[in-house]
Amino acid sequence: MKKLRLNLPVAVLLLVLLFVAGVRIRLLAIPLERDEGEFAYGGQLMLQGIPPYQLFYNMKFPGIYAAYAVLIKMFGQSDSGIHFGFLLVNLACIWLLYRLARRFLDAPGAVAAAASYALLSMSPVLLGLAAHATHFVVAAALAGLLLLLRGEDSGKGVMFFCSGLLLGMACLMKQPGAMFGLFGFCLLVVRGAREREQWRVHCRKIVLYLMGLAAPLALTVVILWQAGVFKRFWFWAVVYAKVHATSFGWSDAQLQLSNFFHSVPFAADGLFWITAGLGLASLAVVKGEQRGKFWLAAFLIFSIMAVSLSGYFSRHYFVMLLPALCLLAGHAVSAAMQWARAGNRNKTWMALPIGLFVLMWMQVVFHHREIFFVLSPNQACKKLYPPNPFVECRQIGLYLRAHSAPGDRIAVLGSEPEVFFYAQRHSATGYIYMYDFFLDHPYAKEMQNEMITQIEKTRPEYMVLVKTPFSWDVRPDYLRVTNTPVIIWARKFVQDFYAPAGLAVIKPDPEYYWGGDALSHMPSDGSFISIFKRK
Repeated sequence: MKKLRLNLPVAVLLLVLLFVAGVRIRLLAIPLERDEGEFAYGGQLMLQGIPPYQLFYNMKFPGIYAAYAVLIKMFGQSDSGIHFGFLLVNLACIWLLYRLARRFLDAPGAVAAAASYALLSMSPVLLGLAAHATHFVVAAALAGLLLLLRGEDSGKGVMFFCSGLLLGMACLMKQPGAMFGLFGFCLLVVRGAREREQWRVHCRKIVLYLMGLAAPLALTVVILWQAGVFKRFWFWAVVYAKVHATSFGWSDAQLQLSNFFHSVPFAADGLFWITAGLGLASLAVVKGEQRGKFWLAAFLIFSIMAVSLSGYFSRHYFVMLLPALCLLAGHAVSAAMQWARAGNRNKTWMALPIGLFVLMWMQVVFHHREIFFVLSPNQACKKLYPPNPFVECRQIGLYLRAHSAPGDRIAVLGSEPEVFFYAQRHSATGYIYMYDFFLDHPYAKEMQNEMITQIEKTRPEYMVLVKTPFSWDVRPDYLRVTNTPVIIWARKFVQDFYAPAGLAVIKPDPEYYWGGDALSHMPSDGSFISIFKRK
C-alpha cells in the first residue's frame, strides 16, 4: 500500500499525458496556421541547404526554423508530422514542469501544476493546438532551469554550462526567451551575494553559465556569417525588430490585453488564473522555505517580462507565462492541503482541495469538448480561426505542387507562408508577410518596392492573391496617407502577365474552382483566394 501511495502522483500524471496525447493525435491533421507555415517553410529550406533570411525574411531568431527542420526530418513534410513532433515537445514540457515543481512543492501540488500546464497549453484560448515558437521556448527554458537547480545542489560546473546552453537556446527560439536566461543569471548573482564567503566558487559558476548562455548565440552568428546572410539577419532580427516593436503604442497594448482577457472563459480557463492568484497570495501566508518562495515569485516576474518584451500581446505569447502560473496553482493546492493537515481535520477536508482541482480541470475539458472530441481537424481549424484561410491554403498548396515543376517559383500576395510549405516550392520574393508594408515605419515603401523588383525579376510561374483583411492587416489611417505601391502594382502586373487558374472561396465549407471555372465564379465581395498562371 505504501508503494502504491508513493506511485499514485506519477500514475495520475501519466493519465494526464495520455489524455493530452489522445486529443492531439486526433487533431494531428489540423492545417498549419501562419506562424507554423513560416517555421515549416524555413525548416524545409534548411533541409535543402538554404539558410534562413536568404529566400525569406522575418524578425524571429533562427532557432525555431532549426527545430522545425528536425521535426520535418524525423516525422515527414506534412502538418501531421509537424504536429506529432510538437506533441512530443509538449509532453516533455509537462514532465519537465512536474520535475521542476517537485523541487518546491509536495507530490499533489506538483501533479496539479503539471496537469494545469497540460490542459492550458492545449487550450484553444491560447491557440494551443498550433506549434508556436513559445512552446519551444518553454521546453528549453524548463530544461535549463531544472539543470540550474541541480547544479546548485551538486556544484558541478558542467551543470551550469549546460543550463546556460539550454537557456541560450530558449532565446534562439524567440527573442523574449532571453528573459529566462536573465532570470537564471539573477538567481546565481543573488545566491552569490548571500554567500559572500564563497565568492570565488560563485564567480566560477556564473562564468560557466554565461559561457553556456552565449554559446548558441555565438555559434548562430558564425554560421549565418559563413552562409552570407548575417547582414540580412541583423537587419530583420535586430534593427527592424526594434522598429516593429516600437510601432505599437501603449493604447494598442491595452486593447490587445483587454481582448485577451475577454477571450478567457471565466467558468473554464479563468479558474486556473484565479487559482494561480490564490497561490501567489499563499506565498506570503503559508510557512515554507524562503528560497522556494523567492524562486516562484521571481519566476513569475521574469515570465511576465518575457510576455511583455515586444509590447505586442498575441494569445500564444501567454504560453511563456503558463509555467509560472501553473506552479502557483500547484502551490495553492499544496497550501490548501497543508492548512487541512495543520488543523488535524479529517480526511474529507484533506481531499477537498484535490477534489476541487479535479472538478475545475474537468470543467475546462467540458468547455472545450467540441474541439477536443467532436470536430474534425478542418472543422476545428475553422472554429479556431474563423476569418482565416488555413484550410484553403493547404488545398491551394497541394494544387500548386501538382501543377508546377520543382524548380518553379510562386508568389503569394498575402501573409500565408504555409502555401510554400505545402507546395514545396520556393517563394519568388523574400517577403512572405505583407504586414510590414502597412505599419507606419521608415522602411515600408522601400520594402514594397523591393518586393515588386524581386517578383518582376523572377517572373513566378504562379501568383496567389489572398483577399482577406487578416492576411494583410491594412490599417485605414495608414492607407490614407500612403500610395501603397504594392497594391497598385499587383493589379496591373497580374492583369498583364497572368491568367486565372484557380479560386478558393473562404467560408465554413470552402468552395474550389479550377481552370476556366475560376473566372466565371469570381465573387464580387467576400473573402477568397485567386490563383493565376503565367501566360
